Amino acid sequence: VAPGRCRRAALWGLGGAAPGMRLRSTRVRGGPREHGTQLALGLEAPAAPELPGLSAWDGMIADYATTGVTAAAHPIALLRGALDAQGATAAAALGKVRHGAQVRVGGLVVARQRPGTAQGIVFMLLEDEGGTVNLIIPPDVYDRDRLAVRTEPLVVAEGRLERLPAGGGQVNVLVRRVGALEAPDRPLAEIKDFSPDLAELERNAAERPAAAAAGGGDFRAVAPPVMSFAQGRRR
Repeated sequence: VAPGRCRRAALWGLGGAAPGMRLRSTRVRGGPREHGTQLALGLEAPAAPELPGLSAWDGMIADYATTGVTAAAHPIALLRGALDAQGATAAAALGKVRHGAQVRVGGLVVARQRPGTAQGIVFMLLEDEGGTVNLIIPPDVYDRDRLAVRTEPLVVAEGRLERLPAGGGQVNVLVRRVGALEAPDRPLAEIKDFSPDLAELERNAAERPAAAAAGGGDFRAVAPPVMSFAQGRRR
């Protein structure tokens, strides 16, 4: 039996034995917030029906959903073909790119920083299957693309590579455009950004994973949390 098929059957059986899921807190009118837990049904797991085997992407999603990590392929490794088609450069290859060259990079957002002393500049750290890359996002780019900057776990960015002696030769990308990196399970749709205020955007970003976990299956719902500093917060 194919390993992917056995794994999907195991996940099917795990549904009946899964631990309780913490529900989003609610507020009763005039009262304190109330919390609850959706308990798993204590039923004997039925035999799994005939299920298709897991693809590499589905297996990675299952890893993050059940353990929070994956020992298999990195998400960006699974998207490398699409990135190559867009002319993106892997993090490990940026050391060979000349200073001032225009580059495109894609990765998983692992850290985000917006220091109060940086005059609106946002710093992001992206991770791909071979390394990390620092992004410097000017205020005008952040204002235009902040929905992707603040809420997307997988992004692709375009900008100018910088390798300055004053920085010890550290490679950075000064970004001129950043957007979502489409995953295989994410349907393409037109997105309209009506630029809500920052506080509302942060609340939506914090609540989205819990809402998506109840019925969604895309990577955004299971992506590892991003460490944010200063004006940010953990997703």
